[in-house]
Amino acid sequence: MRVPLIVKVGTFALAVMGVYAYYANSIPQIQSTLPEELSLEGGNVTPEQLVKAGEGIFKGKGTCEICHRIGQKGTRAPDLAGIGATAAKRKPGMSAKAYIIESLLDPRAYLVEGYPGIMPKVDRPPIGLNRSELWATVAFLQSMAGTVDVKLDDIPKTAGAVVAAEGAAQGAELKLPGDPKAGQVVFMGKGACIACHKAGAIGASPIGPDLSQIAKIQTPEYIMAKILDPAGMGTMAGYPPNMMPPTLGQTLTAKEYIDLVSFLLTLKGEAAAQAPAASKQ
Repeated sequence: MRVPLIVKVGTFALAVMGVYAYYANSIPQIQSTLPEELSLEGGNVTPEQLVKAGEGIFKGKGTCEICHRIGQKGTRAPDLAGIGATAAKRKPGMSAKAYIIESLLDPRAYLVEGYPGIMPKVDRPPIGLNRSELWATVAFLQSMAGTVDVKLDDIPKTAGAVVAAEGAAQGAELKLPGDPKAGQVVFMGKGACIACHKAGAIGASPIGPDLSQIAKIQTPEYIMAKILDPAGMGTMAGYPPNMMPPTLGQTLTAKEYIDLVSFLLTLKGEAAAQAPAASKQ
């Protein structure tokens, strides 16, 4: 009796599958598990984990390195080397921990000599750290020559609340009725900003601060006020004072001003601004 071809093929396939299944099961299995998520508010985080998380925030979302340096003098903001200890000497009667927390939530409460009050409140846009992120950042700053003893309860419960509320309302980002492309033209032309500032791929002058990431570290209100009253908003450390013209509010039209601000608000460092192609004559 001849066995049908389809039965032969099926039997052969089952045999092959059986061999592969036996071989696969004979290989020692390695259990794969997802890494445990670090819960900053769960109560199980160690000081070492907290400091590591804070370092990541300092270098990432907090955008602190744009202005601050550790171990070298910065141009925008003070050197933070040893801040865990030196913070105790800033304000009489205030501990290092209390000063660091205050400096993040209310930077203008105390200004280091030689530096203007340009730092925004880090729990508000554009940075917008939440309470846990503030906790970790304080721990990281304390770790530099200090003792890491900050607790979550040391961070005000209201910290970051504005960010959460605005995020829920989708209103954290200011929308202006300006044209960023037209504002870039103003930046390079009538506003003459390019003579002193760099903005992504545009410009290279070291006379004024690099603006390539200005929208990541400053509020729209600061940017708008700086254009109209540059001296009133303070001079960046390391740069000559009174170099920025105080007359832009008079020389620019209202549209040019709004367009320029709209352009500056696109400068977040992710994509460098590009010079527009030359127009055909």
